[in-house]
Amino acid sequence: MKTRIFIGSSKEGLEVANYTKKKLCEAGFEPYVWTDNIFENNKNTLETLLNEASLFDFGIMIATKDDFTTSRDDIFETVRDNVVFEFGLFLGRLGTNRAFALQEKGAKLPSDLLGITIPRFEKIEPFESNYDLNKEINNIIKLIRSKITLGELGLLPSTVLAIGYFENFVSMVCDSLHGLDEININGKIYDDFQFNIVIPKDLDADIKKRAKIYFKKKKLEETKIDSNGRAYPIYIQFDEENNGKTLILFDMPTTIGGIDKAIEMYMRKGHIGKTEQQQLLEDRELRNFKTTLVNLVNNNAFTKDTVKVIEE
Repeated sequence: MKTRIFIGSSKEGLEVANYTKKKLCEAGFEPYVWTDNIFENNKNTLETLLNEASLFDFGIMIATKDDFTTSRDDIFETVRDNVVFEFGLFLGRLGTNRAFALQEKGAKLPSDLLGITIPRFEKIEPFESNYDLNKEINNIIKLIRSKITLGELGLLPSTVLAIGYFENFVSMVCDSLHGLDEININGKIYDDFQFNIVIPKDLDADIKKRAKIYFKKKKLEETKIDSNGRAYPIYIQFDEENNGKTLILFDMPTTIGGIDKAIEMYMRKGHIGKTEQQQLLEDRELRNFKTTLVNLVNNNAFTKDTVKVIEE
């Protein structure tokens, strides 16, 4: 699942937008310029923008000098109104850490944006040798790479679900096992354990049923781990290659089924099956759930060396 990035611009700024797309593709992302069949037939532009802003991980607006505006008897070269609007829309939907503007030097932006650091460039071709433009695009790429390693709160609940799953299950199980001198499961003694958390690639089926099928194919046995007077159900696999000293645990977080329900409510679904937009939202939220969970695992002393997050 690649990081999806929306690139907006005016028609006059389209060459810079396409060059930015090229650089983002080379960096391994999945960028879309507004001309890439983003706007659907029979839907107005505002409706499409409101939907699309929720389907992308990041947004980049190319703010070029397209119009002339008179303000207090002075004439300024300004950015096209729709580009400013789209920047504000993506700022509101994704936050200041995930919405960026590339501003052509001399292009006036609204005074409300004065507190935001906006990268600037001169529109000089060829773009391949334009130092400022390439430097600012590369800086945005670095920022995007730093942000995709973080789980962030959004309109949908993937971050909260990941935190709840980790704190109320993963952490409790690992704390309990680390506190034992030896691990006794069904009469077998283990010196150590490895906890595998399996994340499905999609939400195309009932997660509880899907988990049962996965555990059955892996020939795993269900058992329970006691922690603070509570028994946690979990599946195990005996590691024959490690002389039987390592207990291999498996779980699939069925709580992610809540993502599917939240998306249906958010999109006010009134049909059977999944639209492309619904699938894109699921991909984004699953990606964020996994990212958040990995961060929580790696920042906990009892889980960072014993827990692995893997894809089905």
